[in-house]
Amino acid sequence: MPIDQEKLAKLQKLSANNKVGGTRRKFAKKSGSSSKDDSKLQDQLQKLRAVTVDNVQQANFFKDDGTVLHFNKVGVQVAPQHNTSVFYGIPQEKSLQELFPDIIPQMGADAINALTQMASQLQSAQGANQQAAAPEAEGKDIDIPELVEGQTFEADVE
Repeated sequence: MPIDQEKLAKLQKLSANNKVGGTRRKFAKKSGSSSKDDSKLQDQLQKLRAVTVDNVQQANFFKDDGTVLHFNKVGVQVAPQHNTSVFYGIPQEKSLQELFPDIIPQMGADAINALTQMASQLQSAQGANQQAAAPEAEGKDIDIPELVEGQTFEADVE
């Protein structure tokens, strides 16, 4: 099949001017993993027949190291037959001292007993430290000699 050079040149000019096919455009894929994860979680909770608990103002989770995970605005879903609870919200990690006056009603009897024991141990430890520090302070006064007027130790140092 013979190729006509004139037609070929004409087609090349048209394609150069019109940019047939255009430029390739790349689109960034948007990951919807958080919404997918949330919908999967909601599906599983529906299978467990979880019930939404209303009027929960705050939730606190006490850690072993003495810090507290504090949820201020919290959503709660519970499936008691499956021993499952879900807490929604933004947790803040706080120390026990920051939340102390407000969380006493939330603490159980065991926690209050442990808290009173800790307080008594701290008081006894502070008392022992003060008694141990008192003789040391008196001993330091005895070991330090009194200075005599006119004596300097600067010459000995140089």
